[in-house]
Amino acid sequence: MDKNAYVRTPYLSTLNPVVKLLCVVLVTVVVSVTSVPALPLCMVAATFFLTVFCGGISAASLLKRMLPFLGVSLSFVVFMLLLKGLEQAGSDVQILMFGYTRTALQTILALGVRILAISLATLSFVITTNPNDLVLSLILQLRVPVVHGYAALAAYRFLPTLKDEAKGIRLAQEIRGIEWNKGLINRMLSPFRLMMPMLTLAARKGERVALAMDSRGLGASRTRTFYRRTTITRRDITFLILVVAFCILLILVLARFGLFVYGSALEAGAV
Repeated sequence: MDKNAYVRTPYLSTLNPVVKLLCVVLVTVVVSVTSVPALPLCMVAATFFLTVFCGGISAASLLKRMLPFLGVSLSFVVFMLLLKGLEQAGSDVQILMFGYTRTALQTILALGVRILAISLATLSFVITTNPNDLVLSLILQLRVPVVHGYAALAAYRFLPTLKDEAKGIRLAQEIRGIEWNKGLINRMLSPFRLMMPMLTLAARKGERVALAMDSRGLGASRTRTFYRRTTITRRDITFLILVVAFCILLILVLARFGLFVYGSALEAGAV
């Protein structure tokens, strides 16, 4: 028998989605309680290596998917540095006409890395979670109403088709004489030309899905059978305990070396 006949499921993909969602919330809380960049930076590294080695995602692919979030994080840091530097709030560090205090600098960097840490944790959750398993887990473990759960799944499955719909709208408008790629004004107005047709298509599809769900009696009965069920196993509990223990240990180690300072951006004067 061919050795490649059976493909091993990555470890993170076998975990219950609700447990992974709790871990994302935990990471968000942990990186938000400090005003220095050491803790968020360590969390970025830990999440990256966990996703690569336990999520079946190559490092190059994950880095490529992180680029938009990295751009947002860097843009935020640059904007905050310009805004804070023009205030001349301190003279610890002087760069041309900009003046900063050391506390403000490290807090701004912490905010930027915090955005990257939360984004990476969310990205890891999305790429290692099956949407069907997520909806089942929300319904069975978190007791989300069936109607809301399947409505969210339907909306999620419509997202990949929106790109094709936008391409079709652009082609239809080009046939009618609209030149999309000629001139600065056309390029600036192109998103607005898509808004109304896309909203119309979304409304039509939403109405069709609602009628289909209603005609099949979705949510009419309190008891419902499922083709497949999700459960919280001992593996899920072990993973959650390990994540909590790692966060606590990381905070203790950083505090021991003076790299953990409790506080928010407002308290540190970054904003």
